[in-house]
Amino acid sequence: MQQPAPDDPRRVGPYRIAALLGAGGMGRVYLGLDAAGGSAAVKVVRAEYAYDPDFRERFARELELARLVLGGNVPRVLAADTSGQTPWMATEYVMGPSLHDLVYTTGPLPEESVRFLGRGVARALEGVHAKGLVHRDLKPGNVMVSADGAQVIDFGISGAMEDARHGDADRVVGTPGYMSPEVVREQRCGAASDVFALGGTLVYALTGTGPFGEGHPSAVMYRVANRDPVLTGVPESLRGLVASCLDKDPDRRPTAAEILRELGGPTGPAPRAAAWLPPPARGVLDGVAREHRDAVRSTAPARGEKGPLAGRLLIAGAAAAALLLMGGFGVWSLGGPDPVRAEPGGAAPSASAEPVEREVCDPAVHLADAFTEPAEADELPEMAGRLHPAFSNDGSVLAVGSPQGIFLLDWRDGTRLAWIDVEIPPLRGRPVFSPNDCALAFTSDDGTHVYTLETGESTVLGPGQDVSTAVFSPDGSQVTTAAGGPTSVVTYDVASGDVVHAYEEADSAAEIVAYSPDGSHLGAHTLSGEVFVWDTGTRELLAYGDGYRSPLFDPDLVLTGDGEVLYYDEAGPRRQVLGGAGEPTQFVPARPPEAPLDQFVYSPQADRLYATYREPAADLSEGVMKVWEFSTGEELTAESDEGFVAEITLHPDGGIFVGFPPTGSGMWVVDAVELRLITAID
Repeated sequence: MQQPAPDDPRRVGPYRIAALLGAGGMGRVYLGLDAAGGSAAVKVVRAEYAYDPDFRERFARELELARLVLGGNVPRVLAADTSGQTPWMATEYVMGPSLHDLVYTTGPLPEESVRFLGRGVARALEGVHAKGLVHRDLKPGNVMVSADGAQVIDFGISGAMEDARHGDADRVVGTPGYMSPEVVREQRCGAASDVFALGGTLVYALTGTGPFGEGHPSAVMYRVANRDPVLTGVPESLRGLVASCLDKDPDRRPTAAEILRELGGPTGPAPRAAAWLPPPARGVLDGVAREHRDAVRSTAPARGEKGPLAGRLLIAGAAAAALLLMGGFGVWSLGGPDPVRAEPGGAAPSASAEPVEREVCDPAVHLADAFTEPAEADELPEMAGRLHPAFSNDGSVLAVGSPQGIFLLDWRDGTRLAWIDVEIPPLRGRPVFSPNDCALAFTSDDGTHVYTLETGESTVLGPGQDVSTAVFSPDGSQVTTAAGGPTSVVTYDVASGDVVHAYEEADSAAEIVAYSPDGSHLGAHTLSGEVFVWDTGTRELLAYGDGYRSPLFDPDLVLTGDGEVLYYDEAGPRRQVLGGAGEPTQFVPARPPEAPLDQFVYSPQADRLYATYREPAADLSEGVMKVWEFSTGEELTAESDEGFVAEITLHPDGGIFVGFPPTGSGMWVVDAVELRLITAID
């Protein structure tokens, strides 16, 4: 949730816009306030779709279906206009996260919590099915968790059962891990398909993972159709019910009404969150409530006005996920690939064109077919687990390392340009582009993998080494790695793979290495708290220190262009001139957060130093961000400013950065100066 941008509407119908909840391919969703101060989630269609009669028809149908679905566990439609210049729809605002985000953040829920939640979802489905409708995309992301109980959302893809049975055979509707076997086989889709999805949703709530695992969608769909569900972690008292919901034969599955009776029967709203949710989950809901309260109380500045951090980033309310425009109405298509991306002002590149030697590459275009063709397939896996983002040097592409491989994205619209399908162990996979953007390296537990993006050729530097960080030298001819072992900092020649130099002074495990912009200095920071700086020409050790360490987080190190080293210890970020005497300058918040320092990032272009603070086991929504003007040391964040983005990665021009929002889901692209959310990447 963040303040509206200058070009966002100030009013939609009877609703005054208080905040932006989220944005998707079809439009934007706002927190709206009516004349009495009541809250609503207001979905506004993007202008280009407003002129499409087919889209208007779909939007009107979504509204019609949403109005048919009534009940205590489904947000009501409050108002709408499908015929005006810009169609919009307002529904009840759900003050809470999705079940997916809640479990991802706090872990599986206890049995009694899941029983209460399941009663709400079953009750919602019972009402849907009684109207002759089927949801068709029930999943943890479409179940919102509020203090009252569960709320089922996203009926934009539901349809009459008869239409579902005889629908378009060229597309499969739903999410692979929660599709029923009959949907996977492109057979009839009915109420039993929703029951199957409910069974999978209960498994996720109880265990933190779906009953058919994760991975490539086609592999998950195969397991759905041909393998038994994995029910490890499901209590014996619920295992029989869940197993019956996940029966391969839809005729043997219970109805939603039968599930509701088995779980205890219909129930009203919970009197308070503490009546059914454990403390960690209640903490997440409390954070969403605080965010909502602050957004309602705040008075947005007039257009053109700027406060200390105009349009500052607010902690994202997970309720933004409640109506994120349904991603093209939630249809997961098995159709053909998207058109080939064309170079600006030119023809689309030929897939058969022979690669040529280039001094500089366009990382959005000069890509091997082996990488682009998987990215064009609809079965591309979701990025999940620990993600590591990195921008290309021309700023056009965002590489994201994940356990599912390396993804190359157009960060402006989230388009996936390429996928390097390789298994990467947890906490590894940090990508880095070569200075000319022709190659990409990433770390693993068996060395540093270097790929030539246009040909697909690859090599491994330092085979067998468990590498945490790798960086290219400014001329691109060498790669220096930080790893474990007695000699933890090693420089390799990219072309031959030979060792150029091993820095023997670093005799304990290194975690971070960095070059100065001109390549004249190389720095390293070890897990034991040591800082090393070498002259890359003479290999002479120029500076050394120890005790610079936050014991709970990875160390960090930056070499600036003017002979300064930035590092941190328990006290916070510090700057030290190479060879300089005296105490280093320390950036200290006016009111230091209670949590330890997590990360700091320096942007010379924006003249900013960003620092984030968070307890290691705390929810991301409890993190705190502080910002200083680097040249003066002036703190720019006020005590009232709220905002947190984990694992900040700067764009090369310093104007934006990406990071992970408090929900832990997706990535945010943020204005580096005003700290205003620009877009979100799922």
